[in-house]
Amino acid sequence: MKTGDLVRHTPDPDGVVYNLYKDWGHEAEFTVGIIVNTKNSFAQVMPCNPAPKLRWYQYEELEVVSESR
Repeated sequence: MKTGDLVRHTPDPDGVVYNLYKDWGHEAEFTVGIIVNTKNSFAQVMPCNPAPKLRWYQYEELEVVSESR
């Protein structure tokens, strides 16, 4: 993963966050966003939401939708 990639939030199905989403009927934190920064195994993502907030996510929580050139 690198800066400029489009990603979707996909929590680990074996993790606590996924189970909370499923139990409470919530969607993932965002359906698509762009990576604006990376550090170690984390990516800072700007989601395409009405009120976007930059947040850090582990690579394992993200799925690349489209790679940047």
